[in-house]
Amino acid sequence: MDGKTLTQIVDRILNERGISRLELCNAIGITSSAYTGWRKGSKPREDKVAAIEDFLGISFDDYVKEDELEHLRDDLRILLKSASDLPPSSVYKLISQIEEEKERNAT
Repeated sequence: MDGKTLTQIVDRILNERGISRLELCNAIGITSSAYTGWRKGSKPREDKVAAIEDFLGISFDDYVKEDELEHLRDDLRILLKSASDLPPSSVYKLISQIEEEKERNAT
């Protein structure tokens, strides 16, 4: 994940929870200028990303998935969230079923 995306998510969570960036920086052992660098697009180290996740009690993967789904119709968002918990073989079966349904509706 690039620094811009990470800091957008972090800034939103910090704001919601009333936590300052300085508190976060102190907790994870970085300077505020390092955080500013991430906001400008530099990539944070993986250990710092993990430290932020630990400090905030979150997983960035969950937030990225949510942000990617926001632009979708509600029914498609539900379908994708449901399918994400299935094993790949079941997802491929569903894809095949959808393709078959598309063919039936095209005629």
